[in-house]
Amino acid sequence: MSIYHDNATAFFHQYETVTTADVHRSWFAQLPVAPSGNALDIGAGSGRDARFLASLGFRVTAVEPANALREQAIAYGQQQPAPKHKIEWLADQLPSLTKVVGLQQSYDLVLLSAVWMHLTTQERALALPVLASLMAPDALLVLTLRHGYFSDGRQSYPVSADEILQLIQQHHLPLTATLVTDLEPDTLGRSDVLWQTVALKKE
Repeated sequence: MSIYHDNATAFFHQYETVTTADVHRSWFAQLPVAPSGNALDIGAGSGRDARFLASLGFRVTAVEPANALREQAIAYGQQQPAPKHKIEWLADQLPSLTKVVGLQQSYDLVLLSAVWMHLTTQERALALPVLASLMAPDALLVLTLRHGYFSDGRQSYPVSADEILQLIQQHHLPLTATLVTDLEPDTLGRSDVLWQTVALKKE
């Protein structure tokens, strides 16, 4: 979406005003005690979550289609203490994730933070099988769902955990829901925005 490229600096600073621990604490218990392996952060934005996952010990592939935002994230990351593993950045996007698929890599953790609402119903139906195919056995897929519309021109579509579970059944995907949270308040304090987290385990 061009709005993320055209307003990269504003979005970068917005994402960095909250921590990964604040945004994602609801599903941290799903992680192994000693996290490791490969992680895929789709719609990585400022790189906040990618850096956090790398600090835990994951080898992170960060996907961000907005060029200016991705470039800022890379530059900022280079100024931070070096993680155990270098983050690999890609310009790619759902639903096909052509470049990621081309790496022929499986992932132990796949994160879609504030991404799903930008996909149409048709794109979601195409995206979920692709995501499942990228997951290693026992891997975790985490989706954070934004409930509430945008007032700045960004396109979004209604989301629900039930829709995701229905897609799993329709496509006979080897995924099982291990966490579906209640609606939670927005960490940026926006009263018209609520969040829900869905965590899926690959069988």
